[in-house]
Amino acid sequence: MHPVRCFCIASLLTVLVAPLASAQSSTATGVSNKFNPAISVNGLLLGRVADQSTDSSVNGIDLQEAEVRFTSIVDPYWKANLTFAIHPEHDHEHEEEGGDSHGGYAGDLEQAYVDGTALPGGWALRLGKDYLPYGKHVPLHTHEYAFVDAPVAVSTFLGDHSLSEVGVRAAHALPVPWYMDLSAYAVDGASEIFDGSSRDLAFGARLENIVDLSDNSTLEISGSWLYGPLSPTYLMLHEDEDPLKGDLSIYGADVTYKWVSASSSQGPAFNLTGEVVIPRPEEGAGSPLGWYAIAQYRFARTWWLGLGAGWLDRDLPAEEDEADEEHGHEGFGQWEEVAEYKANLTWVPSEFSAVRLEAARYDDMVGDQDDWLYSLQVNFTIGSHPAHRY
Repeated sequence: MHPVRCFCIASLLTVLVAPLASAQSSTATGVSNKFNPAISVNGLLLGRVADQSTDSSVNGIDLQEAEVRFTSIVDPYWKANLTFAIHPEHDHEHEEEGGDSHGGYAGDLEQAYVDGTALPGGWALRLGKDYLPYGKHVPLHTHEYAFVDAPVAVSTFLGDHSLSEVGVRAAHALPVPWYMDLSAYAVDGASEIFDGSSRDLAFGARLENIVDLSDNSTLEISGSWLYGPLSPTYLMLHEDEDPLKGDLSIYGADVTYKWVSASSSQGPAFNLTGEVVIPRPEEGAGSPLGWYAIAQYRFARTWWLGLGAGWLDRDLPAEEDEADEEHGHEGFGQWEEVAEYKANLTWVPSEFSAVRLEAARYDDMVGDQDDWLYSLQVNFTIGSHPAHRY
């Protein structure tokens, strides 16, 4: 059996057996359970159907993702986090290996890091593998998404499988009247948007500003920057296209407004987030641009309504021999320029479960890949899990 699958099975067994183990005394076993890490498992079950596309990834019922998370204090100086995820393998992964295109699941180590907890001067330090602090969406786990899928601007410009890199990150709050935090990092540059064969590192920074507008509302205005060795396939839609060259710089800005009623617990609440992503490959591309906006409103104690919109333009140079060629239906998600519109209704009876019904519209601005995508998602969590991000 593949080592990744062995680890996955072992992790799940750990969660299932832990309650039995805790019933035994440390004197009987000779081992204390007091220092075991907090363990949680999250599962996403997804059924979906597309109006036009016959792609198996957007038609059918499957496990969208299962995530096992371990969190623990190591000692007075370090806190550790380990997250392992399982998701369906994509058809192309099987085809490249010569296997069955309808096969099973793949595992990814999403996070494995330690945080320094006793650093002088108010500094924060993170060592290991983690999501990069770029924008509002990249740091989210899949079960934290406001919609079933990431915005097309994020998945196209920042990687379909998110930016999880190994490296070092330092952060410090700046001495201003409001909350301002500056973080900078250096990582290995091994994710899909970078050239994994390059020995060059990737670098980035993020500046966060959060102000209290009132006792029950806040406003965040932040900016991000990322730089690293450009992947030869970045932004490419076809294998025969000329690859982009040089390095890659990605600039971003995001705004988030949050309001929650102070009159009652779990009363009305409203979140609004907008983000702009501006990639600038050194050679071979024009001026790619993407953005998205998301609004969420809690209109009843356990019900949320979500609306979203976004836009993506790869702005690749036109091929002379394809200038007059009609673009066909090449596969869901293979867009040069697209507008997206989303709406969902989510029932959240507790912090441990949610059921989401969603409709998404994608308008191909170049070809004829316009499509509707309908989804039903069930989200559940067992075990002790950390709080979600702000």
